[in-house]
Order: sequence, then C-alpha cells, then structure tokens
Amino acid sequence: MLRGMRKIKMLMALMGAAVLAMCSQNEGPLPAGQVRATDAKADALMAQARAQRAAGKLSAARSTLMQIVTDHDLSPCAPQARMMLGEIEEKLGDPREAFRQYGKVVEGYQSSELYAQALNRQLAIGTAAANGKLMGKVLWLWDVPMEEGKVVEWLQSVVKNAPYADMSATASSVLGNYLVKRKRYDEAAEVFKKLVENYPDSPYAPGAQLMVARLWASSRTRGDNNLVNLDRAREAYEEFTLIFPNHRDAGAARNGVREMERLMVEQELEVGRYYLERAREYGPAVFCFENVIRQAEANPEAAQKARQLLARAQAALHAPSAAQKP
Repeated sequence: MLRGMRKIKMLMALMGAAVLAMCSQNEGPLPAGQVRATDAKADALMAQARAQRAAGKLSAARSTLMQIVTDHDLSPCAPQARMMLGEIEEKLGDPREAFRQYGKVVEGYQSSELYAQALNRQLAIGTAAANGKLMGKVLWLWDVPMEEGKVVEWLQSVVKNAPYADMSATASSVLGNYLVKRKRYDEAAEVFKKLVENYPDSPYAPGAQLMVARLWASSRTRGDNNLVNLDRAREAYEEFTLIFPNHRDAGAARNGVREMERLMVEQELEVGRYYLERAREYGPAVFCFENVIRQAEANPEAAQKARQLLARAQAALHAPSAAQKP
C-alpha cells in the first residue's frame, strides 16, 4: 500500500514538472508596457538600423526598424525602435505616419522613459500643423494645409494622454486658439474652460479664462440669446477676478464685468422697445423698462431712455385701443 502511494506521488510530481516545462517554453505575450530581458536578434537589427540611419539610408533604416516592432515588439529595444521610426518619418516628410508611430510608444510603452518624449514630439507636430507649418498632399501633387479634423484630433490626443500639466495645458491652448481661428467659438470656449479647471496654475490659465469671457461677449453679435451670452461673459470675467485677483489683467477683467452689465441693461432696453413698438405687448414692455431703471448704476443712459419709454408703455397699457391707432 505504501509502495503504491509513493508511485502515485512520484507520478504527480513528474506531471507537474512537465506542465511547468511546457509553460516556460510557451510564455505567451507579456503585459503592455513590459519587455523581455534580452533579444539578441532585435539588438542586431537595432545596430543595423542605426548604421543605416547614420549613412543617410533612411528608407532602409525604416524597413529594419519595422522588423523589430513587428517581430520583436517585446524586446528591450522596441520602444526606441518606435521612436526612431517616428523621427525617420518626420525626416521623410510624413507627419501623419510620424504621429502614428509616436502614438504607438504612448499606447504600448507607458513605463518607458520615452513616453514623455513621444508625447512631446506629437505636441510639436500638432502645434506645427495648427500654425500652418505642415502641409498635406492632394493627389500626391499639391501641398495644402493639414486638414482641420486631423489637427484637432492630434491636439486632443495629446491633451488626453499628456502626463504633465504643462504639456496638456500647452496642447489645450494651441487647440483653443486653432478653433478660434476656424470660428468654432463654442468649442474653443469649452477647451479654454477645461484648461482653467484642470490646470489653474498653468501660465496659460489666465489667458484662457479671458478668452472664455471674450468669446461669450463676442457671441452676442452672432445669433440669438444675447442676454444669455452676455451673462455668461460677465460670469467668466468675474471668475477671472476670483481665480487670479493679483494678475496684471485683473483690472481689465473687472472692467469687463462692468461692460457686460452695461450691455445687458442696454439689451434689456432694446427688448422692452421691441415689446412696445413692434409686438405691442405693453405689460412685458413695462416690466423691461422698470428693470432697466432699477439698474441705473450700471447704465445711466439706458435708464434715462427707459423712463421715457416707460411712460409711453404705461399709457398704452391703460388705453390699448387708442395706442393701437395708426
């Protein structure tokens, strides 16, 4: 009986050893961002790629590097191979592919010291494209500015992935200004607003807050909801004075608050005038004029006009049949 038990134990031990041997021979993929300890073949390819690059044979170096990232993506030199691919694509004049290769470093090698370097290169490419310094091709013949959607996509990617506040804030500032130039004002205001919320200590934050206020202020000339937009602008200026009370532009922001209040009163005066003279709805007209008069401190001129118009509106309200005569 004892001899039989020993045989069973020996058999189980041998089976366990066999399983371990099979596992060691078939390791499978490592987690993202990790690399194998050594890879002699990849090292030899990397040396070859460096020699090709040094000799100016960029296309040959690119092919060699592609072997590394395709067949040896878990080797210690794989992150550097991706970075070199991005650098070569930039030199060969293909910013799209360069950005993509740097993105592979960002996505696949978060623990590598090259992570931040890759993001910096992506930021440089996105900034150059936003400033009109990168051109794309049409039918491989004509150079044209990089398409708007691609520039926005690139900068949004950096904002999302940047590990450091200054890098992300920089990308946000570039993106916001780019959207302003493209007259995408609401999107720009949202980008600047998030910049201030997420990175209030960034040197870009005060300018971003002022841009939010100015964008809302200028939006009163575009479409409807003038009073709503002016109120948003006033709030943005007020937030500037609260967040950056000692900034050199704090005085300008306080002036902005007063100007928005003045314009809001003026706008309400015009609304009351519309009710009185065009819509002939005298109750709402009286309400508007009385509200303008209550805000005389913000806009004395509008309050004075409101007093004159209020008398007309009250008279029309009490004698509607007479007021409706041509």
